Amino acid sequence: MKLRCWLLAGFIGLGLTTPVHAWGQEDRSNYNNKMALLGVLLEGAKERAQDHGDIETLCLLLGIGADVTANYVNTAPNSQQINQRLVAMNNDLNMCITMLQKTALKP
Repeated sequence: MKLRCWLLAGFIGLGLTTPVHAWGQEDRSNYNNKMALLGVLLEGAKERAQDHGDIETLCLLLGIGADVTANYVNTAPNSQQINQRLVAMNNDLNMCITMLQKTALKP
């Protein structure tokens, strides 16, 4: 139950499908397309984590999303919206990695 609460709360802040308006049209479209695809993959990973304990895949996809977003932060470093999104994504990734480490230590 604790895992489900964390997953639901963490992904609210992720906001993968919210369009970003700070870059040129082509950059924004590329970013939004990547994040929309990643959002679909994350939905499946959330279900696998809840049903089968596959936290590794979830953490991997969160890391990919944070990396894609970090690359776009380099394109628009003054965008407050994307910087806030990156902070939230990194927080979600850190919580996922912590959860992964805790489950790996259990006998």
